[in-house]
Amino acid sequence: MDIARTLDALDGPQAKALLDQFLTAYCTPAFGTLPKREVDLLVYGILQDCGALGAAPSLYDLMTGLRISRTRARALLFDLQIRQAESHARLQEQVKTVMLNDSYFRDHNWFVLEIENPLVQAHLREICRRAHVVTDASFSASIVRLPVSGLAHVLAAMLTEDQQDAVKRGLYRTGKLQDKSLPGLLRSALGDLARKFVGKAAGELTDGAVGVIGDFLQPLFDGDEEAVVDLWSQIYPA
Repeated sequence: MDIARTLDALDGPQAKALLDQFLTAYCTPAFGTLPKREVDLLVYGILQDCGALGAAPSLYDLMTGLRISRTRARALLFDLQIRQAESHARLQEQVKTVMLNDSYFRDHNWFVLEIENPLVQAHLREICRRAHVVTDASFSASIVRLPVSGLAHVLAAMLTEDQQDAVKRGLYRTGKLQDKSLPGLLRSALGDLARKFVGKAAGELTDGAVGVIGDFLQPLFDGDEEAVVDLWSQIYPA
């Protein structure tokens, strides 16, 4: 990210348009009345418009390109994203994507996710709150840890009634799970999956667990009964 070089490459009309954009916003409703936070967001938007930041910069890009702390970069991203009013459905899909691709089990009892996007993380925490699941982010602001038992309730809460019924039928058909409730079934199944992917030593992660776990979660999210049977039968061989 080279802001100076990007600005130097602008032609006259582009530079004038960006200057007009800045001055118009800065003088509304009157010169100098915008709070510093609003000025920061205004300048950030202009830097994006001229191509200096890219369409979706990472936290690291912002830290190094703008020379700001990780905390400030997260706060900046959150303020921008909350104003863009992402739809509930879009946020749900982003949470699912993280759970499928950037998650792993730790110490048999924890489901760990790395979520750099602060708005997506906030959305996940709200899902957890509504499901009465307590999360832990004490290790890092980007790391969210759920108890495996809590993950079961979160998954159940993210499924439609039809999907819930299909997942229940699929898990019953593996022949090893008998709990009457979906959260109970998922709790048992996810606990067994965690034990499969965690090594004998406490906290040792089995090679390939990251991403592979998503293969088992995908049919649950899809509510695909046959795929649940095919994949989860690998956890419960005859």
